[in-house]
Amino acid sequence: MSQRNNYYFYLNKILSMKKLIPFLFLTAIMFSNCMKNNDINCDNAELCITNIGSDTINYSWGSTLYTDYMLPGNKACINVGHIEVTKNSSATEEVYFYSDHGNFIIVVDECLEEHDIE
Repeated sequence: MSQRNNYYFYLNKILSMKKLIPFLFLTAIMFSNCMKNNDINCDNAELCITNIGSDTINYSWGSTLYTDYMLPGNKACINVGHIEVTKNSSATEEVYFYSDHGNFIIVVDECLEEHDIE
């Protein structure tokens, strides 16, 4: 009898380990996703503004004197130069976008930053 009880004891241990292994595996996957490298390093980051409205937008980059316009559905882009974002530091660019539909200070922290305006 005692040998049979030992068998059930070890069988229960093995079955509980079978439940523990998938849990540990999923935990390891989730932890590895947190450790992924999400650094951004671009020499020529770009900011694009799209006119999603129905009016023409008069605008300029960095000046309140409107020097250009965007027809509905069109996009205006500007190269903002080098940006670098790491876990410990960031070197981003602030771009001033002035228009007759609003003025915006946009922090570019991606290689291609896109925004819509109406």
